[in-house]
Amino acid sequence: MMIKKISILALLFVFILSYSQKIVNDFNGDNIKDNLSYKCYKVDEIKGITEPTCELILSLKGKSNKSFKFYLPYVGDPIITDCGKGCISLFDSSKDTEYLSEYTYIKKYNDWILTKNETMYSNGKVENDIPKKYKLGISGKKYLLIKRK
Repeated sequence: MMIKKISILALLFVFILSYSQKIVNDFNGDNIKDNLSYKCYKVDEIKGITEPTCELILSLKGKSNKSFKFYLPYVGDPIITDCGKGCISLFDSSKDTEYLSEYTYIKKYNDWILTKNETMYSNGKVENDIPKKYKLGISGKKYLLIKRK
């Protein structure tokens, strides 16, 4: 009887997790609440992905009234949240390493730009892997940095 209850609870938990998550916040700095929904997939759960991936759908409200779809890879147990006005955060972890990526909306690019990309190891070492020659958009687009003389 106890095993049956545990099995039912486990199935209920998996069923709840299979639905997408939704976050409401101002994701583009216009002081209007937007909707960010996401669902994370393992390899072979959907066609065309070769690594664990989260699908994010961002619906902007107000004047822009646009929708964007992004795909972010993950390693172990992803947590997607907002990190303030205009900011999307992906926290992930594996057995001995944690990862934190933050994307901040920059109007100049009309894109969410990678502003923090930290890898934190169990020995306390932290690496920040922000590209130095370009800015990286959440969809993978590269914006070359022009050095002025």
